[in-house]
Amino acid sequence: MLLQQEIQSKRSPLLTKLKDKMNRKISQSGLDTTTRYDLHTRLNAMHDHVKVCHGDFHPGNVIVDRDGRLHIVDWSHATQGNGSADAARTYLLFRLEGKDDWAERYLQIFCDRNDVVRQYVSQWMPIVAASQLVKGKPEEWEFLMRWVDVVDYQ
Repeated sequence: MLLQQEIQSKRSPLLTKLKDKMNRKISQSGLDTTTRYDLHTRLNAMHDHVKVCHGDFHPGNVIVDRDGRLHIVDWSHATQGNGSADAARTYLLFRLEGKDDWAERYLQIFCDRNDVVRQYVSQWMPIVAASQLVKGKPEEWEFLMRWVDVVDYQ
């Protein structure tokens, strides 16, 4: 967790903006027009930040060298943006793997260490889930749709 906090303490103005990437992915998600509109509206209302976000932070992307130092790999999804979006993605990745206890513990630690309320990170969940749909993995579709489909349309 300290690694992610360290990453998010950095700035890199040349990185793609997280909101731009998420808006693009929502547009390509295959969701219906109303849902996409709602998600774009939610995303655009979220606070802008310029923290470095790994975009795929999970234990599989952390390696330990011979001296016990930790290193983060796979920076292909890095963006600048809101660290809570990055936390929401990590949470959903744990849940996708069936590691619900890990997901809950991770989110608790993230919120405590970053002085962020869980509800704020939760606001990112539908947005992040929709962006994950772009990968087109049939085995993830139902799970992700439960996170995306949180609005009762009238």
